Amino acid sequence: MRFALVSLGLLAACSPSEDEGACKDNLLPGDLVVTEVFADYKPPPGGSGEDTGKEWVEIYNATERPVDLEGVTIVTSKLDDTDPDLHVMAKITIAPGQYFTLGNATSDLIPAYVDYGYAADLGALNNTSGKISIKCGETEIDSAVYETVESGRSRQLTSSQPPDYTLNDDQVNWCEAADTEFEAGNFGTPGSDNDCTPVILGQCNDNGTMRDAVLPMPGDAVITEVMPNPAVVSDTAGEWFEIQAVNAFDLNGVGLDRAADTAAAKPIESADCLHLTAGSYAVFAKNADSAMNGGLPAGTVLSTFSFALVDGTAAEPADVQLVVGTTVIDKITWTSTRSGKSHAIDPDLADPIANDTEGNFCDGSSPYGTDTNLGTPGAVNDQCTLLPPAGMCDDGGTLRAIVKPAAGALVITELMSNPIIESPAGAEWFEIKNTSAAAFDLNGLGLDRVGDSRAPDVIANPLCKSVAPGGYALFARSADLIANGGLITVDATFGITMPNSAGDVQVLDGTTTLDAVTWTGSTDGSSNALDPDSQTTTGNDVPIPAPPWCLGVGEYGTHANTGTPRAANPQCP
Repeated sequence: MRFALVSLGLLAACSPSEDEGACKDNLLPGDLVVTEVFADYKPPPGGSGEDTGKEWVEIYNATERPVDLEGVTIVTSKLDDTDPDLHVMAKITIAPGQYFTLGNATSDLIPAYVDYGYAADLGALNNTSGKISIKCGETEIDSAVYETVESGRSRQLTSSQPPDYTLNDDQVNWCEAADTEFEAGNFGTPGSDNDCTPVILGQCNDNGTMRDAVLPMPGDAVITEVMPNPAVVSDTAGEWFEIQAVNAFDLNGVGLDRAADTAAAKPIESADCLHLTAGSYAVFAKNADSAMNGGLPAGTVLSTFSFALVDGTAAEPADVQLVVGTTVIDKITWTSTRSGKSHAIDPDLADPIANDTEGNFCDGSSPYGTDTNLGTPGAVNDQCTLLPPAGMCDDGGTLRAIVKPAAGALVITELMSNPIIESPAGAEWFEIKNTSAAAFDLNGLGLDRVGDSRAPDVIANPLCKSVAPGGYALFARSADLIANGGLITVDATFGITMPNSAGDVQVLDGTTTLDAVTWTGSTDGSSNALDPDSQTTTGNDVPIPAPPWCLGVGEYGTHANTGTPRAANPQCP
């Protein structure tokens, strides 16, 4: 808070020094603390970018008495103390516990938020980084550096504890000014308590207790709804997407991103823990203001993003994803959009595997907010009425019963457990062949490991996923061409991990195993392919890599992997 200035030197606690240029008060290190720096003024649209008269530095009286600032030297320099400029303070007194602002304006032109003008003595503050020092003669009372400046926002010492001259030595205790606007388009708290709390990497404040943030793993979150094309309100304000937590985790450090653009994901930063409990929702929007974003329910928007949610086409699908570092937690794609209608997954299919299929989404149908937009941001989605009933699938616009594979008809014929790619988990895959004389559907089948406790990933698709006699189907960790190493046609995705050493996979119909294979090792970048003469559910029971299994041949995709995914295997040597 701002206190009244005291100008009488007689109030100083100790007798003045007679040395010219020395402090008139007896100051010790830590009596004054650098608490805020505003180095780069943001002009209004069309205005000048000149910082003259707009830069300022804030100091704090940490003593319990008034301090006479006469003779105190303020020094600005580069981070390494080179190119110093200095100003010797005139007679003025700072009250105990007072925040005091010094600006680069003359005394007759200082803004209302500046207490003292040092004119041009300190030159121009470096817009990106620099150092501020407070000295009495050769004695340093305090110093602090500032870095990572954003135009129009000050750098502040944390408000989580009282200002201290050792606290401001560590950049982890500094942060960007929050939402206090002291002049149009410029943010900071000159002459008053700071309003930001720094984000400590990997930690967050849980009701007063600092703890490690709990980051999600793949499968812990599912993207359930996206609004790429809002009506009435502009895309730059009204776009949003929604996630649901499968398991509890914190959003701190989670990145919001598009896979198809070149910009890096920006992690969510918050000093407080943004915790999601299992089953809860979070909405991410272009604008958090309900008056601007079309009326998204208050409290649902937990973070904002700056990229655009494009409409998408069949040739160039749109996408949005949730990431932690380089690990994709969940991702969805879409190929078309309708103005004012969200893409919402059927609530019965809200899982990270089913949402890989665009056909499991339908248009939002419930109005929300203040405009004519339809969707359910932050709440359970409406049922998709066009999805086929249980046991049925859509075969070119005609509903029919799902055809299950006959015993022995589905055979696992090739697998890649050790691909060459930066993110190998996304490039794992295995292939099945229909060895019978009749077509069957993949709908409702489960993809699983034999020996784990994880539930199978069930192939959920409203469209009939039919495999013709002699045809193949490909299952992969990701349907994305970049993540999966260039697999062109993926029939279904799974969340299981395929180990490089001993492992197994199986395909289930309910609890019935249709086929399973095991392996004891793998070769980097090569699939294991079943010889065409042994392609039966018993012929593939020999643990890989023993015959009739052999290494896949022929490069595919983008990373020099070898194999024949979703195609006939050559004869083994």
